Amino acid sequence: MNLRNFFDTHDILLLDGATGSHLIAKGLTPGECPELWNISHKRQVKEIAEMYFNAGSDAVLTNTFGGSFLKLSSYGLQSRTHELNYAGASNAIEVKPSGKYVFGSIGPCGKILLPYGDVSEDEVTDSFRLQAQSMVDAGVDGFMLETFLDIRELLCALNAVKQVCELPFLASLTYQSTPNGFFTMMGNGIEEEVATLIETGAYAIGSNCGNGIANMVQVGQQLRQASGSIRLLLKPNAGEPVLKDGVTCYTEDASDFEKHFFELVALKPLILGGCCGTNAAHIRVLRQLIDHGRKK
Repeated sequence: MNLRNFFDTHDILLLDGATGSHLIAKGLTPGECPELWNISHKRQVKEIAEMYFNAGSDAVLTNTFGGSFLKLSSYGLQSRTHELNYAGASNAIEVKPSGKYVFGSIGPCGKILLPYGDVSEDEVTDSFRLQAQSMVDAGVDGFMLETFLDIRELLCALNAVKQVCELPFLASLTYQSTPNGFFTMMGNGIEEEVATLIETGAYAIGSNCGNGIANMVQVGQQLRQASGSIRLLLKPNAGEPVLKDGVTCYTEDASDFEKHFFELVALKPLILGGCCGTNAAHIRVLRQLIDHGRKK
């Protein structure tokens, strides 16, 4: 079943929740490369995908967020780019139930584009292209380009995907609340995102990370105001991160997601999920609410 067929019978596609926090809970140490676990800890990585499928996710993301050639070079693992991304996609695909999806996760490369940084758009695009091709080879159903702070880098990622396949891709930026509204760290605003991405062929456009569900409602409202016709993607954190005894914790549990769910649904999103700090409980609540609304 391709993505368009899915929406013949469903109003909302439910993504998964956080991956990194679960890897940490399973033993990932500070400074360790999460993508290396696709080879060294295959069972633990598969368990996370299985957990979200069992909680009700229609699609899960691969453990490849930092799998670009440039990002892996910071660990000295750039020569294993194909291997680690192929394995990350394969791990999720191997536990995918019938009728569900696996989207290849592509996040920022960890470098800043010229003229502010030291890498060109061509270098960044090449880095993402190798990552994307690796996951196409493994058989992903599409891509989630997520947590981007610079719309120029996001364009590099989506161009890389378009160069290697015709699979659907989701495009998402991360915003911070400022006195003048919501902007990315590089100063990109919501209206700029919509105006720039609406012609790219992205299957859905939106935001993930950076905000808890209350702020994400506001981000979603502004995205919807910028265009009433975009397919909207929203993937909020479980609140703001706080340090407790040296451990990063998040402030919103599943009941907070339930509290704000109908505010999100009023924006007519096509795709929902959870980002940092969320777990199977958050996804299970969203699944129940989505299904309840469908039956009303």
